[in-house]
Amino acid sequence: MNIKKYLLLISFASIIIISNNTPVISQNNTTYWMQHLPQATYQNPAKQTGCKIFIDLPLIPNFDINLGHSGFTVNDAIKPKPYTVDSFMIDLDGIEKALKDNNNINFETNFSIINASITLKNDMNISFGINYKGSEYFKYPKALIEIRRGNYRENGTPLSFDFNQNFILYREIYAGVSKKINENLNVGGRLKFLTGYGNLKSSTLKIDWYTNTDDDGMYEWTFISDIDMKSASVIPWDFTYDDDGYINDIDVDTSRTDDPSLYTFPENTGFGIDLGIEYKINDRLNLSAALTDFGFIKWKTSPKIMTQKAEFIFDGVDISKYINSLDDITGDNSSLADDIEEDIIDTVLTVFNPDIEDATYTTGLNSKIYLGADFKITNNFDLGLLYKGMFVNNSLISSYTLSANTNFFKAWSFSLSYSLMNSSANNLGLGFAYKIGPFQMYIVSDNIAAPFWAANESDFSDDWIKNTKTINLSFGMHFLICGNNKDIGLME
Repeated sequence: MNIKKYLLLISFASIIIISNNTPVISQNNTTYWMQHLPQATYQNPAKQTGCKIFIDLPLIPNFDINLGHSGFTVNDAIKPKPYTVDSFMIDLDGIEKALKDNNNINFETNFSIINASITLKNDMNISFGINYKGSEYFKYPKALIEIRRGNYRENGTPLSFDFNQNFILYREIYAGVSKKINENLNVGGRLKFLTGYGNLKSSTLKIDWYTNTDDDGMYEWTFISDIDMKSASVIPWDFTYDDDGYINDIDVDTSRTDDPSLYTFPENTGFGIDLGIEYKINDRLNLSAALTDFGFIKWKTSPKIMTQKAEFIFDGVDISKYINSLDDITGDNSSLADDIEEDIIDTVLTVFNPDIEDATYTTGLNSKIYLGADFKITNNFDLGLLYKGMFVNNSLISSYTLSANTNFFKAWSFSLSYSLMNSSANNLGLGFAYKIGPFQMYIVSDNIAAPFWAANESDFSDDWIKNTKTINLSFGMHFLICGNNKDIGLME
């Protein structure tokens, strides 16, 4: 099977798993300056589309996928296998060269139950909605691939495995308002009531591996762990322990998975806000800023706080204590290897058994900031610049987007974008929204490498998709009334 077939298989698997025919809120950068697309208001609540009624219902299927990786690409990781046709091999040198000291894998999706807004006569827009939001951010070190070269460091520094994990799944119920204060200033905000469904977050997740040598040349390994993790779920669960008090399994209470109260009104609650502002400097220049998903959730259902600081020194195995006769080594019933393995595992479990506390805890959301500028060239054509920063586990993940946008009629928008994101400058995006009768359709992507490759098999499209680090695609349809003669007569 060639590389194209593998990529196609992975793409279709991702689509099947993630889409599930559920409306999804688009969060890509290209959407931001598409002024006639209601999804842009999710990124800045001060925005107004100029239309009167917007309704997004789950009866109309929408689709969204947003995946990113700051590390290696397909082109870095896979190369043709020598002396074979239509075959490939994993390139470990290419992976190591492409990785930074720390690398991120991120996934984000937002499932919409209902979103609606109405514009009143005093230039005020009110909105409400119910959405389910999920995200996964995982940081891993370059040391994972460097270990293949050995664990010894001449300068005495450790091989450091420093990870970071942040998963959250929650529901938001919001009410929002945006107001045109005057000809130059728009402000807006949303107040959110949050309920959490699942969380797995690390404050610290690190293991350092030191290698020392004695005068006689013998090696000694020292492992030092520092772990602080928190976890909660609406489905009851707990660790199980063996007779010696060590964790040996996880017990999930499946008898309650059909209980609707677990999912309708979870006990994990919190609040959040979105704030936005747009200010028109003059007839051509418009500035914009927003803070979204700023809030917290207090986790009360099956909460676990897992902490550990431990040190384990391994300087070899004294085999003599396992051998009493030659049969212990060569006999048919020899269990030498099993005995040594069992003792090593028992020692590691003793040292690295974490302390677990059943206690409530609070986590913040992965807040986002948007800073933008839009310069009007003509009445229907403008250039947009956007900075997006996302706060995850005390880190700031940044992206930058330049776009050329045209907005015409009452609800048509087209955008061509170029972005720096996920440590890559290989992101050319497109956005298109058009309206027929009371329905608006849209398709938006920050990186069109995947759809371009699917539609056009060429060397250029192959190289593009093999070097991309972002898969980002949204399309769908919703109900939109703008009050012109092309609509169905409501609110004209």
